[in-house]
Amino acid sequence: MAARSATAWHTRLLQAEEALARAREAIGKGESPDEALADARRQIDRAKLDMHAADQIGDTFGQLDQLVWNAWNKKIAPDSALAREGNFAQSLARVLSEGDDQSRARALDEVERSLASSRRIMAALIAAIAQASERFASRHVMRYGVDTIERVAQAENGRTNARVSNPDAAAWRKYKELMGETAGAAEANIEAEILRAVAEFTESLAGTFASAERDNLSQSQLQSKVQGQVPGQVQGPRDAGGSQ
Repeated sequence: MAARSATAWHTRLLQAEEALARAREAIGKGESPDEALADARRQIDRAKLDMHAADQIGDTFGQLDQLVWNAWNKKIAPDSALAREGNFAQSLARVLSEGDDQSRARALDEVERSLASSRRIMAALIAAIAQASERFASRHVMRYGVDTIERVAQAENGRTNARVSNPDAAAWRKYKELMGETAGAAEANIEAEILRAVAEFTESLAGTFASAERDNLSQSQLQSKVQGQVPGQVQGPRDAGGSQ
């Protein structure tokens, strides 16, 4: 982050400083400083635009950062060990407000850690949504699909004293039985199953990203490693569907 900042608005300020130095040098030689001063003004104006853009980006990311972690901690996975590392907005504010270089350096380190943890969870959440939805759809069809219901209904209908002569009626009875197992709580159970799958995939992928960062993998290596965890193959700490 520090390196990227230096290549943007900070570089503009350095260029403006150099232009002002040339203007002072021109004055010392009895020459006109107009061209150097005009160059300094241009660099300062560009730096203002860069700083405004950086401010907008920082503010937007700060809001997104807060939104994502609130959703993770309060809704998706309240009991997860995957936690936020610092507060991006607060740390960035300290970078801009601290009075000495040592304090600013510490605040910048906090920004780096917070940014890294937020970047990991955002990327992991986006990737996990597709994988979790595929797993949930597969499990739902396995349990409530037409073929499954008909097969189970036929097998159970042959073992019960209250046999149903119509196969469709037997299948319908079995479907109502399965759906009635969670009477009054079907929606909550479905939501919980989806969120559990999302949380587990997110934890797994975030761990992959963190491991890659520790190993200093290149971007191409990281992409290759993540692509190896295609939907249905990423293994969380437990089966995302839970026991039925």
